[in-house]
Amino acid sequence: MSQLCALLWAEIKKEHRHSFHSKMVYFSLLVWPVIMFVTAYYSFAPFHMGSGSPLARYVSPEQLPLFLLTGYLGYIFYWCLVQSAWQMSFERQAGTMEMIFISPVNRMAFLYGRSLSSLVEGVWLFFCFVLLALMLIGGIHASSWWAVPLAFLILLLSAVVWGGFLSVLFLFSRDSSFLYTVLDEPMLIFSGVRLPPMAFPFWAKLISFCFPLTYALRLVRGLLMDGAPLSALAANMGSLGCVLLALVTATVLLLKRAETHMKETGNMVMY
Repeated sequence: MSQLCALLWAEIKKEHRHSFHSKMVYFSLLVWPVIMFVTAYYSFAPFHMGSGSPLARYVSPEQLPLFLLTGYLGYIFYWCLVQSAWQMSFERQAGTMEMIFISPVNRMAFLYGRSLSSLVEGVWLFFCFVLLALMLIGGIHASSWWAVPLAFLILLLSAVVWGGFLSVLFLFSRDSSFLYTVLDEPMLIFSGVRLPPMAFPFWAKLISFCFPLTYALRLVRGLLMDGAPLSALAANMGSLGCVLLALVTATVLLLKRAETHMKETGNMVMY
């Protein structure tokens, strides 16, 4: 545990030095979420937001701000980990990653510690913006006080597991730019900030089920928008748990296979 905490703290400091090297970064992180939210809001309903709006078939006009805020929060949680994993590929090319694999540090602790530290650096300002926006617009229909921290915990845990899996994919890939292109855009689409997931065609819904963000946002919106009790969300929680377990298993297997490949060939690139 002490090793994990020390590793996590070292990663947080490194990520902070890397990401916040200028005061303009803080300014951009304060302005950027506001611009994104306003753009999405008026893209959904620029003129008519009444009960006769086509949008009302999927999201009630009163809940649209909360729907978009939760969608963007989920998107930012997952998007910043795609960015972090992509950065790992450059660190591998620079030769710094090899030091991790010849050191006695726990590999899984490193992957998940890095994911969590990247999440802390990439999300905290946007998370503060969401909390402020929720206090101003209201609209939360939680069944109990624990719904909000539970929703945050669901996003946090699922994103960290997703980040660990992405880190392995990017770390041993020959062409990380291809993976970035494939994995970055779906986060924005399946968060629902461009089109409500309920309006997706059947094939798009099938693809969305490959991403844990879909299950996590179902739970978050069920807790915060519908006021659903835990009993009503049990099936969705079970689905998310199965997806996360599959991702952890795949992470472990890929990591072992990559380490074996590296010992045999002396090359970290596996595919």
